[in-house]
Amino acid sequence: MTKNTISDSGKPVRQPLAAKPDISHWDFPLDAPSSEMYLSLLDELQKYFSDIQQDNFFLPGFDAYVGKVISAFRGDAWGLFRVFLDGRVYTASTAASSLNVALVLYLYATTIGWSTQDILLLVRAALLHDVGMLFLPQELLQKEGKLTDKERILLESHPSVSYEMVRRWGEGYEATQVALQHHEEWNGTGYPSGLSGEKIHSWSRVAAVAINFVARVTQRRYRNSLVGYEAMKQLIKDQGVRFDPVAVKDFVRCLGLNPPGSILLLSDGSIARVIEMNTTNVLRPQVRTLIDSFGNVFRDDRGPLQNLTDTPKIFIARPVNFQDLLEAREQQTPG
Repeated sequence: MTKNTISDSGKPVRQPLAAKPDISHWDFPLDAPSSEMYLSLLDELQKYFSDIQQDNFFLPGFDAYVGKVISAFRGDAWGLFRVFLDGRVYTASTAASSLNVALVLYLYATTIGWSTQDILLLVRAALLHDVGMLFLPQELLQKEGKLTDKERILLESHPSVSYEMVRRWGEGYEATQVALQHHEEWNGTGYPSGLSGEKIHSWSRVAAVAINFVARVTQRRYRNSLVGYEAMKQLIKDQGVRFDPVAVKDFVRCLGLNPPGSILLLSDGSIARVIEMNTTNVLRPQVRTLIDSFGNVFRDDRGPLQNLTDTPKIFIARPVNFQDLLEAREQQTPG
């Protein structure tokens, strides 16, 4: 690569740019059991979705799968969330988005204090909410750029298809409403019915926030450490417009402004990664130090854990893109 500089004569001279530093040794090791469980759940859900496409869906088997999902979430929800947010374990599919939405809604519902039975039903509804997408043409789903009017009408038909299928399988009322209304918006500009405000079922309003968060995170195949923060910032901007403001407030309480996986500059000059949220104070999560205030570095996720609740004099200064930070640091390091 080259760049332009100005010679003594005032003419531009092309010079080679410095090579981009190798910072692969800073990759955070994903917890192997969490990654394996995430992929196992995803693979099994994909098989069920393939059965749905072939009209060979076996509901009792799916009941057992939902139990497995709940058990996995109960045991390692934040670990699975970090796998999802990291993006290295990535599949662009209806199954992946449905599993991710179910995970985010599980974290939301447990934080807010939903009953065990309602959490089970909400996760089940999330797993099935988008089955209508399975019958849309692949070329439509993969199209880049603006849709034609005909294509948009076809795409916006999928909630109605999801509703009919979920109703046919005998799912509960809440699940049918999540399937039908998950693209309705608070200000009435959504689809398929243009419902607004509290005319939208409360579970559907919650699901809409989770779906948007997952969509914003997964828009980019290669993610940086600001992706969770940017998604939350947009949700806050859209509260009261596209989304129920109470639902957004509760999601911030659940995931924080800087969800797990985010990188933070702290007030003492140290750099840390968010590990888990503190639901009683979203501004004081549990973090793992990457570079301490003395400049000591901790690679391979071996830095000390710190609960910011226990250190009142240290606070979050701002979120950072760790990639940019490290590249600048490595460029300054003598060869």
